Amino acid sequence: MSGQIAIHHLIACGAGVPIGFDRANAAPDWVMLLPRGQSGVISTVDARGPFRVADFATLAADSLADSGGRLPIDENHATDLSAPNGGPSPARGWMTELQARDDGIWAKVEWSAPGAALMADHAYRFISPVFTTDAAGNVQRLLRAALTNTPNLRGMAALNSRQEPTPMDLLAQLRQLLGLPEAASESEVLAKIKTLATPPDQVAMASQILAPIARAVGMPDGAETTAQTVLAAVTGLAAARQTESSTVIAGLQAELKDVTTRLNTVMSATAKDKAVAYVDGEIARGRVGVKALREHYIEMHQADPARVEKEIGALPTLGASGALQVPPDAGDGKLQLNAEHITAARLLGIAAEDYAKTLAAERAD
Repeated sequence: MSGQIAIHHLIACGAGVPIGFDRANAAPDWVMLLPRGQSGVISTVDARGPFRVADFATLAADSLADSGGRLPIDENHATDLSAPNGGPSPARGWMTELQARDDGIWAKVEWSAPGAALMADHAYRFISPVFTTDAAGNVQRLLRAALTNTPNLRGMAALNSRQEPTPMDLLAQLRQLLGLPEAASESEVLAKIKTLATPPDQVAMASQILAPIARAVGMPDGAETTAQTVLAAVTGLAAARQTESSTVIAGLQAELKDVTTRLNTVMSATAKDKAVAYVDGEIARGRVGVKALREHYIEMHQADPARVEKEIGALPTLGASGALQVPPDAGDGKLQLNAEHITAARLLGIAAEDYAKTLAAERAD
């Protein structure tokens, strides 16, 4: 989402290098936290990222300052995966210094007793940093780290947690594109998307507009491409927590925004065309009082066709059939209204005198 920062869980270990135990196999005082990569570009085994660091020294200093001088090390990203569900996430060590070196950022660790025991037992081989990035993948802050046995970053001991969410939550993107609040539930997002469903005469056009997104999310050729089926495919990717690259996510986001705009434009134009056709048709039939309020009825019909058609349908008509004849002049140039005319005026919410003027104008036309 625009302006938000995505959190990525990484397991740090230079090019798959394990934690550097000392000669006595004791817990190391210093561990590599983040690799320097190639020109500051950090790649991953599973193709997420790449992530970039503009200034390693600044990143180290700012991260330590923001944390109050102590960044925690937990086990298997318990702070991010277990704690939100009420599970434990004790620190096994505290990073009290961060140094930018030739090969990356290193951290000095004060191990807790359980953490030191885990190190002595060689229970874990790798360190996984947790950091924030902007939408372009630039690393903003180091938040914490985790002991793990599944490395993934290239150029250092690093790996993205297999259980981590995709860089940006697709559901959150849909909330943004549809103008919904961040607290909107999945059912509310689905309900909003369903309002984009097109009537039969627009199916071909909608299918053509949605085709690029359908291909991007892997829908098979020939599959039905409606707003609902494409949405199901997109949300299916999020549910399966597939790891799309930031470029693909950005492409999907742009496509969805464009589709929303184009469908809304098409639907708005079609709604007005239908409203004009209906109202003008009723005027041609001689429906009393509609001509004078033509623009009003067209606007109302676009918002609520059923209500307007019911209201206009209750009005009497004028014509050669004699369903409702225009009354004769009263002799003073004014029309005399009968009981049906007075009822029609009341339904329209206008004064009887004004209604008589409308009838006179319609008869003159």
